[in-house]
Amino acid sequence: MVYVGIDVGATFIRVGLVDEGGSVIDKLKVRQPSSGDENTVAEVIIKAVKNLARSRSIAGIGIGSIGPLNLKSGIVPLAPNAPIKRFKLVEPIIREFRVPVVLGNDAMAAVWGEYVFGIGKGIRNLVYITFSTGIGAGVIVDGHLLIGKDGNAHEIGHAVIDIDSNIQCGCGGYGHWEALGSGANVPRVIKEFIKGKTYRSRLHERLSRNEYVSTEEVFQAYYDGDELARDFIDNFLMRVHAAGIATVMNAYDPELIVLGGSMALNNKELFRAGIGRYLGRYLTVRAARIEFTEFGDDIGIVGAAALVYKVPDSLREFVEGYNKYLQ
Repeated sequence: MVYVGIDVGATFIRVGLVDEGGSVIDKLKVRQPSSGDENTVAEVIIKAVKNLARSRSIAGIGIGSIGPLNLKSGIVPLAPNAPIKRFKLVEPIIREFRVPVVLGNDAMAAVWGEYVFGIGKGIRNLVYITFSTGIGAGVIVDGHLLIGKDGNAHEIGHAVIDIDSNIQCGCGGYGHWEALGSGANVPRVIKEFIKGKTYRSRLHERLSRNEYVSTEEVFQAYYDGDELARDFIDNFLMRVHAAGIATVMNAYDPELIVLGGSMALNNKELFRAGIGRYLGRYLTVRAARIEFTEFGDDIGIVGAAALVYKVPDSLREFVEGYNKYLQ
């Protein structure tokens, strides 16, 4: 018997088979469909699970998805960063495979994965934060996975970091942590950052010509010693992330914060040093230990599988409600 972990991201969907020890046996990655109706995402997932599982017996399917979520209905009602904004997850998948299905936010799944299988074992106050296309978090307080009325008790990426910011988040709000510092938003934030400033910088020259500069290019320019990239990342982006992480610590008082997502995992030392430089300015509680996930890109798969391997008490009422789809 294997557990299926499904990591529904804004750009890619990762599907994996996970054993009872939290090891990924097999996996595959498919791109989010660029268009379709509310069933299209589930159809892509179903095809991927069938291709991966083949003759293996599936014990259950866990899904960690971008949000916001409506856990009662098992859907994503409005995904700011995904091509298809509204899509079903639980109903079509449970009807197809006839096994238990558990849905959670992707970062919620990740923190549960760390708690069950990873470096969060034995830690009762734990937060996982992902820095990727967006910024999200999963939160465990006193051994209890926080859920909220719809499954969005941990949308910390939409904490307001700057009340004066005119940069609009994908959700429609302003000044949000995600709007100011996520992978999807760095290219437009740095264009705002350079207004009224001059640099001896190749990156500045490109931006001044209105060329598109990706987040990856900004970080590469940093490592190449580019003056603008150094100023932007050291004195703005890392301050934004330190303020966001301090907000998490102040709100939840965790023992450990685990960082993941491509932006953080590809720049570990930069993040560690940059956050450490500014964290104390914004912190009121005793600082938590900060580590990086050891699962790498597999954390979403492992976390999703952990949701169904050991169902959190706070999700049980939603899981029981999904039984109606078996009728």
